[in-house]
This record gives sequence, structure tokens and C-alpha cells, in this order.
Amino acid sequence: MASLERVYADQMRHHPYGYALYHPASTTTLRPGSVGVFDGLGFWNPIAHLEDPTSLQKHGLKPPTEGLERAPSERIRKWSPRTSSGVSEKLLGFRIGAGALAAGLPVDANLAVEYQSAVSYGAVLISSSPVTREAFYYQAPFKKWVKENAAALLHGHLAEDIKQHGLFVVTQTFATKKCALTAWRHSERKVHFGFGAGISGLAELSPEVDWYAGSSETGWNFHEAEGSESKVVFAGGLSFHKVLGSESRLRESKSPTRGAFDIRESIPVILPDEKCALSCEVWGDLDRHSDLENEDDDDIDGELEGDEG
Repeated sequence: MASLERVYADQMRHHPYGYALYHPASTTTLRPGSVGVFDGLGFWNPIAHLEDPTSLQKHGLKPPTEGLERAPSERIRKWSPRTSSGVSEKLLGFRIGAGALAAGLPVDANLAVEYQSAVSYGAVLISSSPVTREAFYYQAPFKKWVKENAAALLHGHLAEDIKQHGLFVVTQTFATKKCALTAWRHSERKVHFGFGAGISGLAELSPEVDWYAGSSETGWNFHEAEGSESKVVFAGGLSFHKVLGSESRLRESKSPTRGAFDIRESIPVILPDEKCALSCEVWGDLDRHSDLENEDDDDIDGELEGDEG
């Protein structure tokens, strides 16, 4: 049976943003230029940052020989809830009172939302606005860096972790101050979520508004940033896995970042005692730098059932 973090990442991969984190990570440890692994539970394990020479030296890694070009930061003001394919959204209405109890919400919930799947699996991500995108342009400098540091990565003290889970080089992130997410499999078909007073629309959810976890067999996971940090909900980048010889076909693995968008190439590397290759897979549409704002975001008016006003 697939774990929930794998279900979540797999079900959300049709979005063009990258790997969907079931355990959103802090921007203090996961940001463009970060290098690390997602372990078997889907948690981010940082190794180094390509713009931090001290962190690279700690693991015997060399800095990039080509400059990294950073893209302008984007604050996406409208960011409606993201769902997996086959999941529909229905707004149950404002001030639903006692009707909230049936959805597993407190009676003072001001707005209730129902998500229903037509298939056995499903996932939902709710994020406060704005969502901030940080990114670097181009893939080539990152691929070159991995090839030049292959020996240190594959023969260093973290070699077993990289062999088991693969290496992830982050080139873009989408982060928010507050989020809630859930995923389900097999039996569940409906989940509910609620909001307190002050909500103006699902596309612009303020982190100051009260959020309520409704019915969900697997529960809702809440994450809220502290201070200047944000929580990364999607990480785009390049995932590398070691394969033998020139063979580009991947071995079966429990790595959550294996089998992404099936955009892959084989990068040959020569190590002191063996000849092997690194299979490189792309997570997210790394060339998409705009047109994210206002995407499928509509006003809340006219979408409600049982709106009392």
C-alpha cells in the first residue's frame, strides 16, 4: 500500500509547480539552490546550498563553475486551493450553523467547503495568500555541478542516503505562510474544510482568518510559518539517481521523487572505481515564469449553495 506522502505527491504532480510536499519545509532549509534528499517519509533532508561555500566545503563539494541566474521573485496574490485530478470543490455556504456539525466543523464556522473525488485517491492543498515563487533560470548549470561533484556525492558519507533516495537539486519553490493539506486512498470520497469570519474568497485566503479541519478519514495537516520564514508547498528542480553503466532505466525504489514527469536523461559519470550514470528527472515546469496569477481563480459570488446573503 502506498504511503500517504507518496499518494499526495503522485496525485498533485499534474500541477506544473514541482514536487508537492506532504511535509512542507521551511524556506530556511529548502530554497532555490538547496541540495538534499527527500527521505522515505517525504521529509526534506538538506545537504548544502550552492551559494553557501561553507556548507559545500563541509561535504567536500566544489562550488558551481558557472554562475546561477536568479529569476525575479513573484508574489502570487490569487492562489485558489489545489486539488488532484478528479476532485471537485463545492462551497456549502456562509453561516451554516448546525449544518457544520455534519461536516465535522464547529458551529461558528463561517464557510464550509466540500471536496469530493470520483476516484479512490485524492489530495487537497489549501494555502494562504500570497504564495511566493523563488527560482533560478536554466537547468544546465545545475546538471554540470552535479556531474562535476559526482564522486564526492556518491562516495561521500551521505552516499547511502543518496543511493537510496536520490539527490534533489532545488531550482524553484512555492511558499506560503499558512497551509493545510490532506490525502486519501481507497475508501474515502469526501472531505470538508471550514473558515471563520473575515473570509473574502478562496483565491485570497488570509493567514489571519480562522481555519477549521472538517471530516477527513486521514486528517488534515496544518503548517504555519514563524517569523520571516515561509512553508514550501511545491519544490521544482532536478532529481538524480545512480544507475549502472550506461543504462538509463531506473531501478524500483521507495524514493518519493522517483517517477515524476518522466522527463529524464542519462548523464554519464566516471568514478575512481566504476563507470556509471546519473538519471536526471525534471520536477515541475522550470521554464514557466509567469501566468500563474489569476489562474482558474474566480470570485466566490455565485458559487455557493445555501448562501444566506
